[in-house]
Amino acid sequence: MRRTLHGHFEITAVSNPVHALKIFELQGPFAVVISDFFMPFMNGVQLLAKILEIGPHSQRILLTGNADLQMAIDAVNHGKIMAFLTKPVPNVLLRSVVRDAVQAYNQSRQSSGSFPPEQPAVHTPPLPAAENHPSLTLKEKEVLLLITKGFSNTEVSNTLLISVGTVKTHVNSLLGKLGVNNRTKAVTKAQEIGLIKTAPTS
Repeated sequence: MRRTLHGHFEITAVSNPVHALKIFELQGPFAVVISDFFMPFMNGVQLLAKILEIGPHSQRILLTGNADLQMAIDAVNHGKIMAFLTKPVPNVLLRSVVRDAVQAYNQSRQSSGSFPPEQPAVHTPPLPAAENHPSLTLKEKEVLLLITKGFSNTEVSNTLLISVGTVKTHVNSLLGKLGVNNRTKAVTKAQEIGLIKTAPTS
């Protein structure tokens, strides 16, 4: 996590949820809280639900290596998470999700008028132009990365816990935004403009 986000965001990392809550109460609010699901003392959904009570503007992201439908339902109902990501998460996707979360945090606090003069909004470095265009939703980015790995619509559906019909909708939207007419061209175009990174050759 430190390697992936270092240089892009200011990070505070802790090894257990009890310590995380103490730091959040003493040093917060934090723009974004990222939690694994399986942890000692409490799971990620329980932690993020407590974070929601303490700092409702903070955006919450849950990571898991073993997603199931009930876990996703609990995360949405109790933790009110912004993103539910299945490990391993590609670096470019994680940074993009966190950046979107920071923007959502700023918008949430600005809309509520909770930025005092001495506490400005959190700022992040601008993305390169290639990553800003075209504008993809979080779910479209997730679908795109899975397509890049060669996942079928059914496999994407099972991984992201969405219906095959919804996957098709996202794929069609991707094709339109990228200006191509098939999945292979979409992957090639996304690589060319920097939306996804090609793996280094050995």
